Amino acid sequence: MEKNCHTTDHRVYYNETDKMGRVYHSNYIIWMEKGRTEFIRTKNTSYKSLEKDGIFLPISDINIKFFKAIEYDTELKIKTILVDIDRIKIKFKYEFYDKEMKILFGIANTTNIFTGIDGVPKRVSKELAEKIRS
Repeated sequence: MEKNCHTTDHRVYYNETDKMGRVYHSNYIIWMEKGRTEFIRTKNTSYKSLEKDGIFLPISDINIKFFKAIEYDTELKIKTILVDIDRIKIKFKYEFYDKEMKILFGIANTTNIFTGIDGVPKRVSKELAEKIRS
């Protein structure tokens, strides 16, 4: 597996669908957070430990492109790819696939800004940025 990529499994539950039995669009945002959280965990750190150190990662930019509807009980692969990181922000790309990774349901991107608990942007250490990048 690529070092700047992580794939997370997810099964679509009934509560994630609309009246037509298709995934409601806001769930993609939740899945993106799940992908980011697990990606960060592969770098021997966690959101919880970052927050304990006074570092938060609110989203400053998000976009999603839908290609094919996802239905109830579908087994998904959420591929999270680190696009860029510096001492003030981190950018991710997400790809949503079926369990065989043959059908691409959609793609998305986020930019997250490093901030303190007060929401004011802050620079993180070069070491932390490199740890996440490596």
